[in-house]
Amino acid sequence: MDATIGDPTVASSVERVFESQLLPGTWGQVTFRSMAISVVLGTVFGFVGLRIMMKAGIIQALNLPINVLSFFFLKWFINLLRACGFTTLPFSRQENVLILTTVTTCLNVAISGGFANYVVGMTSLVAKSLGVENPDPRDVVDNFPTGRWMLFLFVISMVGIMTSVPLNKVMIVDYRLLFPTGTVQAHLINSFHTPQGAHVAKLQVSTIFKFFLGRFSWTIFSWLYSAGDNCGFANFPMFGLELYKHRFKFDFSPTFLGVGMICPHVINLALLFGGIVSWGLLYPFLETKHGEWYHTDSPSSLKGNNGYKVFICITIIITDGLFNFLTIIITSYIDIKHKQEENDSGLSNYMKRHPSLNYDECKRVEVFLQNKIPLAISVGGYIASATVSIVVIPWLFDQIKFYHVATLYIITPVIAFANTYANGLTDWSVGYTYGKFTIFVVAAWIVKAGAVVAGLVACGIMIAALHISSQATQDIKTGYMTLTSERAMVIGQIVGVIIGSIVNPCIFLAFQKGEKPNVSIGSPESHFPCPFAGLFRAIGVIGTGGVKELPDYCLAMCFASFCITIATNVLSLVSQIKGWRIHKYLPNMTVVALPFFAGPDFTIDMCLGSAVLFIWIRMNSRSADLLSSAVAAGLICGEGLFALPSAVLGIFSVQPPMCMKFFPSGKEVDVVDSFLNNLETPTRT
Repeated sequence: MDATIGDPTVASSVERVFESQLLPGTWGQVTFRSMAISVVLGTVFGFVGLRIMMKAGIIQALNLPINVLSFFFLKWFINLLRACGFTTLPFSRQENVLILTTVTTCLNVAISGGFANYVVGMTSLVAKSLGVENPDPRDVVDNFPTGRWMLFLFVISMVGIMTSVPLNKVMIVDYRLLFPTGTVQAHLINSFHTPQGAHVAKLQVSTIFKFFLGRFSWTIFSWLYSAGDNCGFANFPMFGLELYKHRFKFDFSPTFLGVGMICPHVINLALLFGGIVSWGLLYPFLETKHGEWYHTDSPSSLKGNNGYKVFICITIIITDGLFNFLTIIITSYIDIKHKQEENDSGLSNYMKRHPSLNYDECKRVEVFLQNKIPLAISVGGYIASATVSIVVIPWLFDQIKFYHVATLYIITPVIAFANTYANGLTDWSVGYTYGKFTIFVVAAWIVKAGAVVAGLVACGIMIAALHISSQATQDIKTGYMTLTSERAMVIGQIVGVIIGSIVNPCIFLAFQKGEKPNVSIGSPESHFPCPFAGLFRAIGVIGTGGVKELPDYCLAMCFASFCITIATNVLSLVSQIKGWRIHKYLPNMTVVALPFFAGPDFTIDMCLGSAVLFIWIRMNSRSADLLSSAVAAGLICGEGLFALPSAVLGIFSVQPPMCMKFFPSGKEVDVVDSFLNNLETPTRT
């Protein structure tokens, strides 16, 4: 499978366009200016990525805005240096790719670093939210030093990079996997470095900054009205106060409007469908069964209403994840067998089969092999980084032992191969599915005090190794198609790990400092509820056998959820094989499950984003194709950047000056009016 087969845009040979340009060496691509830009963009997208993940639990790929902004900022920086009288090297597409992979790696460290799930899942707040009044001290981690988080992220992320290095040649040159996102990024960068492409990039950057400034200004304005609990535009009861009680509201969040413009329509509608089924139908029904099916009034106890939420959501997500995992494994196995039967892994056979693409493929393979990292060094790098992790991680978390970590790193290369291969075929990584399964296995292996934390730490090890390695190889595909040195790419990825390991814990700390008084990250009242934190911890609790009692009919509902998930996935798979159009309209069940725990409010914003994009396409499809992602990027980045001044204001105890709140008409309004009228009027002096 090759990215360029049948692609008319490159049939005339992309590399001949750049033939006159001198190809820089490894250290001509890894420059100080590219690293400086990477630090800035890595910090910005760390803010953006963490904010979205910690609020909604999901994040769409941000590769396009990273791509566009890296091109713009580096070009601007070069022009600035020249204006100051400095002599600079020409701006090359290889340097552009290096910034892209560095910033993307930094973002992947934020995504796989667990700040939205397993890290918060270790806290006593989340433990108590699952009904444990006095959790064992060994099963919670509160106030973990930021420096230790940096070290933990660094060691597990470095293993992820080292895992990918031995796989790069096999996946890209031997198996010629597509890696859809990496291929699209390469085409985009190649086009940017032509005169017409540079004009398009300039137009996109201008659009990003316009919406960025508008979004940033709106965030400042809305902050002024958010003093106190449930105040401000984020709590606007657009659908009435009765539905507002069930979290159906419009929170004026352009961030999720932008995310909705990036996500496919079927994803956004599936989220809304999940929100309506859970918070609109199922949960109100379960509330009427209080006293019959369950008797506790605690909103956090697994013996009450919360038990239905947690276990139905876990059932859907685990079932869907395992089904997709088995499907991808089988698909990958069949594809590998076909390639072995073709005996077509060599360059000469490839050239015979695709003679019209001889020059580009010869040039790309030649440059790739010239700059390939030797197998002995790549394997040695994995062994060295894994050994460091085996020593360091048990020192950081004494709940997990060195032999647990060693076992994980022995099996990681095999799982990473399967996950990266599947990612190359489908653009889909199932690293989080492996991570959830690891929580259960390790917690069940230990089955004593500290087992839940050990399972969550093991989850972090597995997710970092699999997610970062598959995304790193995705970026190497971009480098392969732009003649970027593999050695330079790996250096950029290591720098991205260093930046991400330092910056992301600091961002998380800033979010903590900027929280409302007496509110902690992970609580429902927080700006960052981290909806998946409780789910990840609940899997560990189940692994230890810690759930002794569930509300009535909970297992029956879980079984029904299991059957519905399997039926939906089977129908989707069969319809794809048969060519039926119905598969385009079937929802992803993991997506449907997200609002069960996260709430439906953000799904309304995302569906509005879909509606805006749909209308835009109808009115001017060319403009929408060109600028919709840029508009989305501006909306997303504007709110994310406000987290920094918000954290600073929080540190100095500066609160918003006003509270905008909504009450039902009648007695409540009279009570509020009476209270306000009786307040002492300040006297003028």
